[in-house]
Amino acid sequence: MAIKIKTYNNISWVNIVEPTAEDLQYLKSNYKFHPLDFKDVTGESQRSKIDIYPSYAFIILRFPITYKDSHLIGSHELDIFLGKDYLVIVQKKKLKALDQYFYKVANHHKLQQEVFSSKAALVLYYILKELYGSTLSLVDWLLKDINEAEIEVYEEQTKKAVRVLASLRRNLLTFKSIVDPERLVIKTLAHLDKEYCGQELANYFDDILDDIEKIYNILLNGKEIIDGLHETNETLTSYRLNRVMRILTIFSVSLLPLTLFTGLYGMNVSSLPLIHDERLIWYIFGVLAVVIGGIFVWLKKKDII
Repeated sequence: MAIKIKTYNNISWVNIVEPTAEDLQYLKSNYKFHPLDFKDVTGESQRSKIDIYPSYAFIILRFPITYKDSHLIGSHELDIFLGKDYLVIVQKKKLKALDQYFYKVANHHKLQQEVFSSKAALVLYYILKELYGSTLSLVDWLLKDINEAEIEVYEEQTKKAVRVLASLRRNLLTFKSIVDPERLVIKTLAHLDKEYCGQELANYFDDILDDIEKIYNILLNGKEIIDGLHETNETLTSYRLNRVMRILTIFSVSLLPLTLFTGLYGMNVSSLPLIHDERLIWYIFGVLAVVIGGIFVWLKKKDII
């Protein structure tokens, strides 16, 4: 079984990673959880939520992770059963930060005294404090990427900037969709008045709620920055395109007289003016120089170039 249990001061923390049928049978044999909760544990991933029962609460929380083969953000789900003297956490996929904290608590007596000093809800508080602390490091990583994207935009690295901005926008929206519903879950915990989670712990979960709100507001600000950078990049791209089109137009207009004269004197017609004069080519070049110069002066006067 992938079950680790730490018991101290008559409070048990049960940590289950990637549960098997045997692990679920252990839970069914030792705890009287609602069948629908077991269905959620074994079913597909869900949004964060909380179901409140007289003797326990069932909580689903999601925490962001980064995939090794890309810069994209995903999430891992934690299914939590909170009772008065027990805390059961089921990790559908291994969450490294949680496992590290479990072994840290298990191997430090003083930390156990602090974490297990009250109800199991206090243990949950310390766990969430640790996990949201790890989440903040991921937020910092995103902010660093946003700063790098800003540099790329203003250095006019158009192709790279478009790709980076698209990836960042996806990550921010994914991150925001993970954090947003958790605000209501933690707010519900902070105001829960049950034997297993009374008002004496309200301030603790309000502290967690403050962390979540901080993360959420940073993500909102990040999204606004990305949207602004996207608009700036589009504006710069349009400006560069207009500049190229303007230069091409100037060349086209400048060469138009030459095209006209070439077309006229390239015809096999003997009645054209000065057609038999050997100095004709110099006359043509002179007239073209005056015309092209006049075109450039007019474009400059109109502030087109």
